[in-house]
Amino acid sequence: MRRRPRAFRSRALSMTPLIDIIFLLLLFFMLTSTFTRFAEVPLVQAGSGAADAPSQEPRIFLRLTAEGVTLNGRTPPGTLGDALGGEGGLVFLSVGEGVSSQHFIDVLTTLQALPAVAVTVIR
Repeated sequence: MRRRPRAFRSRALSMTPLIDIIFLLLLFFMLTSTFTRFAEVPLVQAGSGAADAPSQEPRIFLRLTAEGVTLNGRTPPGTLGDALGGEGGLVFLSVGEGVSSQHFIDVLTTLQALPAVAVTVIR
């Protein structure tokens, strides 16, 4: 007895498995990708240890408080960049209580823009 071949029926493709695979790939690539760091500010914290030989660089003490900025114990006239002028040197930055992180980052960005300035953050 011979069997008749069945008639070919076309079925509609289900999109659900394809969408699942796409979401899994999207999730994989989002979690494994590396993003660049925007406006990264490098910090150097003063540490304890043996003292280095004194250098001839001028030392500037900058204190951030909730009220404002003091430069070597005095309120600088004008902007911070104008007060420091073109001179470079070692800037010790002390952050007081109540200083917002945005104000801290703004001051660090201003100091970074000045030529030949090395910033050390102290407590």
